[in-house]
Amino acid sequence: MLRLNSFSELNKIENPVNLAIGFFDGVHVGHQAVINNIICPDENSSVVLTFDPHPLSVLSPSQSPPIITALGHKQSLIEELGVEYLLVIEFDENRVNQRAEEFVGEIVNSCKLKSVSVGNEFKFGYERKGDVSLLTELGKDLGFKVNGIDRVCDEGGDVISSTRVREALKSGNLKDAKSLLGREFSILGPVTKGNEIGRKMSFPTANIDIIESLPIPHGVYAVLADLGGESFQGVSNLGVRPTFTDSNDFKPKLEVHLFNFDRMIYGENIEVSFVSYLREEKKFNSVDELKTQISVDAIEAKRIFS
Repeated sequence: MLRLNSFSELNKIENPVNLAIGFFDGVHVGHQAVINNIICPDENSSVVLTFDPHPLSVLSPSQSPPIITALGHKQSLIEELGVEYLLVIEFDENRVNQRAEEFVGEIVNSCKLKSVSVGNEFKFGYERKGDVSLLTELGKDLGFKVNGIDRVCDEGGDVISSTRVREALKSGNLKDAKSLLGREFSILGPVTKGNEIGRKMSFPTANIDIIESLPIPHGVYAVLADLGGESFQGVSNLGVRPTFTDSNDFKPKLEVHLFNFDRMIYGENIEVSFVSYLREEKKFNSVDELKTQISVDAIEAKRIFS
């Protein structure tokens, strides 16, 4: 999938464009319904338009929610759905004050727009005056079709939303989060070099570069890690490593110990899926005490995978 960063880059696409628009945080089951609607077997090109950063971080920073999927991870998840292009538009004060009609005009003037797919609750433009009804009117005048996709509900009839995903993750309910996302909650990031404390304890870890405002509790988890298409079982600690630092303000880290794994993977992207919560993060009185607990955690994780 090719990533574009401005409307002008849409000119690179020669075919008619089927466009899906949304923030798509988490790329949950409801988002997938919108995106899947633009995947066609014909010669039209599929494009997902998203924004960065989250619109609320500009409109009302105090109400901006924790991000479920960082932009690079979102790109990877959307690519897995079969989309050809991801268009990332910066959301800033200019976007806040842009009329809905002007926003649509930018798109139409940049590509051969065939169709637009959005959730039926989608709002856009100055004072959120743009909606599916306005899009449909503009489509009739400007020559594109509009597909308003109904919100997807779970088996209990409740609407699937990013808010519900965040609530499930915040409470540590990985089972509900998995049902809403259509997959385990995961984090994607590059492996960075750490201080090799884990290796000295005979539990080498891959340290993953992560965003600070993660939506799940700190703690120890049984995880699955995808590395270049290969899957590995393991155990991870998400948190501030209180045994080795007295500062609760220390940037949270994700450290993953993979079972039966001994490769140097610095700089490689790894996707870590959180399968089961094992325990809360805690400070140990000694390194030996921590080492003993990690052995117990690894045994418990292996039991879960067996």
